Amino acid sequence: MTKKPPILGHVFFVAVAVGAALASVGIGWYLYRIAAKPAGDFYTKLGELALQLAVIVIVGALAKIAVDWGASQRVRDLEKHEAQKEFMRRVRAMHVTVQNARDLMNAHQSAKTWGQQSRRLMQLRPDVEEISEDLKASHGLFAKQGDIIEGLEGIILYLAAAGKEYVRSHAAVDAGYKAGRDFSDTLAHESMDWVSDFLAGGDGFSEKYEANLVKSKGAMRSEVYGV
Repeated sequence: MTKKPPILGHVFFVAVAVGAALASVGIGWYLYRIAAKPAGDFYTKLGELALQLAVIVIVGALAKIAVDWGASQRVRDLEKHEAQKEFMRRVRAMHVTVQNARDLMNAHQSAKTWGQQSRRLMQLRPDVEEISEDLKASHGLFAKQGDIIEGLEGIILYLAAAGKEYVRSHAAVDAGYKAGRDFSDTLAHESMDWVSDFLAGGDGFSEKYEANLVKSKGAMRSEVYGV
């Protein structure tokens, strides 16, 4: 069942209240007109009551609108806050995946782990693209939404470079593994610059990943938690 938009409910309520107030004013005006006739004091009192009723109706309508608007605004603020936190959780999950892949590659220093974690990073890229697209469709969710999207797009490009290096180097790494060559030797021999920089936390990692992470996740966290 489709809910009636709150604004339509407010408009209907205001229309009814204004109609009732105008009717009361009309009655009061009519009673004042006939107040000069016999029993005029009686009609005067009725006219005053009708006008008082009109004022009460109008004030009550305005008060209800203010209360309803305040309540709906609080609901909207809560919904926005939850949506912001959900985006932040998704970006954090992305970062955890990247950091875990880096830690495992550094810990094992093996062709097998490099292959496993490189494929994991390749699978992660579409997830980041989806976060970016969802954020583009959520207009006005963050104050620095443009910067956040720009940061995510930078991370997407960074992960795309990892995928390209994997495709280019996979056969050579596999051959080096079968020949008993150390993974570090293969890195140097095959000029695998992306993963070498990734493992060492070099300039590429700092400028193309960490800086974009701050621009995206950092901006989200600052707005959600005010830190």
